[in-house]
Amino acid sequence: MIIYIALGIAYGVPLIFLFAIRQFDLYGTGKFRVNFFTIFWGFIAYALAAKINPYMLNAGWASYNQVIRVTGPIVEELLKSLLLIYLVQRADFNYVVDGALYGFGVGIGFAIIENTEYIFGHPEIAMTVALARVFSTNLVHATGSGLIGTAISFRRGDSSWRGWAFTLGGYALAMSLHMLFNTLVNTGAALFIAVAYGFIGVGAIWYIIKRGMNIQKQWVGEKLGMGDRVTDSEAKVVRNIDDLDELLAPLKKQFGEGKVKVVKEIISKQAEIGIKRKLMDTTPSQSKKKEILEIVQTLGKEMDVLRKEAGPYCMMFVRTVYLDQDVKVWDTIGTRIAAASTGQKGGGMFDRVTTRMKRPEENNPQQDDKP
Repeated sequence: MIIYIALGIAYGVPLIFLFAIRQFDLYGTGKFRVNFFTIFWGFIAYALAAKINPYMLNAGWASYNQVIRVTGPIVEELLKSLLLIYLVQRADFNYVVDGALYGFGVGIGFAIIENTEYIFGHPEIAMTVALARVFSTNLVHATGSGLIGTAISFRRGDSSWRGWAFTLGGYALAMSLHMLFNTLVNTGAALFIAVAYGFIGVGAIWYIIKRGMNIQKQWVGEKLGMGDRVTDSEAKVVRNIDDLDELLAPLKKQFGEGKVKVVKEIISKQAEIGIKRKLMDTTPSQSKKKEILEIVQTLGKEMDVLRKEAGPYCMMFVRTVYLDQDVKVWDTIGTRIAAASTGQKGGGMFDRVTTRMKRPEENNPQQDDKP
C-alpha cells in the first residue's frame, strides 16, 4: 500500500506542477494535446537514456561518477530535446511560451518514469524517495528541458548568429544546471538544498513564460486588426489578458458563465491570429508562411463560428463595454476642457487659440497698412 501511495505522489505531483505552470499561458497557445505527447516523449527519452548511460559505463568510455555528473546529464538533455526540435519547426508552434511549456512537459514525463524505478528500487523508503524527488529532481528535469525549449524557440524567430548563440547557450545552461545538481546530490548535499534548487528552476521557467507573454501582447497589439475582423475594442480585451476575469465580470453578470467561456475562447483565437501574423514576418520559408496563413484562415473561421455561438447581443455587449472605457477617457478630457473654458462654446482650449491669434493685431495695429 505504501508503494502505491508513493507512486501516486510520484505521478500526481509532477503533473500538478505542469498544470500549474500552464496557467501562466494566458492566451492558451500551448496546446494541451501537444503537452500530452511531450510527456509521452519523456517516457521514451528515459528508456533511451537507460540504455545509453549503462552502455557508456560498460564500454569503459566513462566512469560511474562521470556518467552521473557529466555524460548522463548531457545525454538526457539531448534526448529530451529531440521532440522539441521537431515541434518548434511546425507551423502551429508560436513562441517561447510554447517552448517552455512543451519542454517542461518532456522533463515531467522523463521524471515520472525515473521516479518509478527509484521507488521500486528502494521499497523500504518509497515515501521518502517519492517526496524528495518530486520537489527536487523532477523540477530539475523539467527546468532543463524547459530552458532548451525556450532557446530553440527563440532561434526560430532569429536565424542570425544571435539565434544560434542563444540556442547553444540554452543547451549549455540546461546541461550545466543538471550537472551541478547531480554533483550536489551525489556529494551528500542536504535535502533542502536540492528542493530549493528545484524551485529556483521553476521560478526561472515562470519568468521566461512571463517575459514571453509580454512580447506576445506586443505582437497582438501590432498585428491584430480589422483585417482579421477583430474590432479595436476586442483587440483591447486581448491585450489586457491579465485582467480578463475582471474585464469580463459585467459579461458574466449579464449573460452567464457559458457565454463567458465562449468569449474567452474567441479571445484565445484572436491572440493566436495576432501572434501568427507576427511570425509570418520573421519566417524566411515561403512554404512555412503559407502553412501559417492557412492556420490563420482556419482560426478566423473557427472564430466566426464562436461569435455565432455567443450571439449578436453578447458580442455587441463585449464591444460596447470596452469601447465605453475609451469613451470615459474622452469624457474626462472634455470635462477638463470645459473647466478651463470662459463659457464660450468650444471650451478654454479654443479660447486660448483665439487669444493667441488676436495678439499680433493688438501688438501691431498698423500691420494691415504695410505694403
